[in-house]
Amino acid sequence: MTKIVKKHNINKVSKSNYATPTGVVLEAEKSLSQSLLWKLQADFYANQGPEAWIKGIVPQYITTNPYIAHLYAKTVFGYCRDIASDPNFDRSATIYIMELAAGVGRFTYAFLKSFLPMMQNSSLKELKIQYLITDLAERNVEYWLNHSFLKPYFESGVLDCAAFDMAKDEELRLRYSGEVLNKDKLKNPLILFANYTFDSLPQDTFYVHDEKLFEGLVTVTTQGEQSDPKDSSILAGIDYSYTDRLIQGSSYYEEAEINDILLFYRGCLDDSAFSLPIVALRCLQRLIRLFRDDLLLISTDKGYRSLESMNHIYHPFLSKHGSISLTVNFHAMELYFTGLGGKVIHSIYEHENVTTSLFLLSSRSHDFIETSMAYHEIIENIGPDDFYIMKKAVVPLHKSLTTRELLTFLRYTRWDSRTFLEFYNTLLERIAEEEDFPSEELVAAIHKVWEQFLPIGEEGDLAYCLGTLLAYFGHDREAITLFTSSIEFYGEDAAIYYELALCHYNLQEFNQALQYLEIALTLDPDAEDAKRLKEIITQF
Repeated sequence: MTKIVKKHNINKVSKSNYATPTGVVLEAEKSLSQSLLWKLQADFYANQGPEAWIKGIVPQYITTNPYIAHLYAKTVFGYCRDIASDPNFDRSATIYIMELAAGVGRFTYAFLKSFLPMMQNSSLKELKIQYLITDLAERNVEYWLNHSFLKPYFESGVLDCAAFDMAKDEELRLRYSGEVLNKDKLKNPLILFANYTFDSLPQDTFYVHDEKLFEGLVTVTTQGEQSDPKDSSILAGIDYSYTDRLIQGSSYYEEAEINDILLFYRGCLDDSAFSLPIVALRCLQRLIRLFRDDLLLISTDKGYRSLESMNHIYHPFLSKHGSISLTVNFHAMELYFTGLGGKVIHSIYEHENVTTSLFLLSSRSHDFIETSMAYHEIIENIGPDDFYIMKKAVVPLHKSLTTRELLTFLRYTRWDSRTFLEFYNTLLERIAEEEDFPSEELVAAIHKVWEQFLPIGEEGDLAYCLGTLLAYFGHDREAITLFTSSIEFYGEDAAIYYELALCHYNLQEFNQALQYLEIALTLDPDAEDAKRLKEIITQF
């Protein structure tokens, strides 16, 4: 009788799917974590910098939207309540929240927008909190430091940043304050976020058969004339294959606790492969040591978290989206944390796109009831993946919803900008068509959406869309702020300068209106609306 295995979020690739590639061999039979593929990966992020996200090359929405940021904020708030109740907690010392591989900083901004009001309106408002946004790419660090929306957080001291190499760094050199964080200065636990992070780090892969453990070795070749001209990823023109080599003994790695994970899988799997997030585990090992065995990790990534997910699969498939990524073995991370005496909470549901897991290690004798309760209540109801699935179901049907239903769903998303843009044209059509259009509710929603949004200049100028609506409803002063942001992040445009001029005209600020009209006509001498408005003003 054939066993039916439930489909999990992992590419189930069999050995038979791997044909030996042809072409010039670039490297032969290397451990996956040591492959030149990861040098290509690092170069990609270093060269692209923020453009990887601005151009939409690297996916980010599912782990940076305001809904997931709010879930994280409520979980961290529960954790802060737990540690603050500990008699040994040092209230004079800072609690650090660190985000790994933060990209352009969109999650950072959304988290701070949600978390800081929670703290300021609670009994925990006196706690010292600092958020550390980190990334390997120097260009991303410079981007954060120069971003006008992040500047107030840097200046207030609630935010700092660092270039952090997860493969080797053992301390944090903060860029804004110049402070160096080492073990001697750190007294409180670390709260750590890793979203779409571990899937992009070097991993190793292994295969188990007849209670023997084999390392998966990767061979990288060029594809030659068979390469796909439409492939713009770092694997363009490159192919790869795996071979298995028997591992002798039980000390493959230097770390005994990581070798224990290999031995565990050797004893319970057969004719199956598994990956090991070796760089992620070593990064966590260093951070655990730095923060004296006190660490809370929340991670959302494409991953699997059970032995059943590994049944009869072969070595990992490399997903391509400009860079490359691999499904993360959260089960191995669970074995690592529990081996250190830690606690792990996974969602009880199988997820389609990403999984969110909580890993907790503490040297304190504490049950962390508030943390567990917050995580279970939030993640088990409608978690990040559930939200994304629901949104994908609702948006294609949104024209069948009433305007109030659209605004209700927008509120449910925690004022998500992408959802608003997907509703934008429908809302525009209904403003003129509906007799009882809820204009005041829409104006309030516009302010909420903008408050949660970190502009980066990607496709879809939210500031312009929101500004035109505010101007239509007579909120010219607020519209000016949005049009100014549009110019900051998207560059000069005659149409936007005309909108600015029109707002100032409505506010009877005619000199300012004329200045913007001159710029608009310089950019587009044939702009009829701008010519007409200029003529009206000059007649006064």
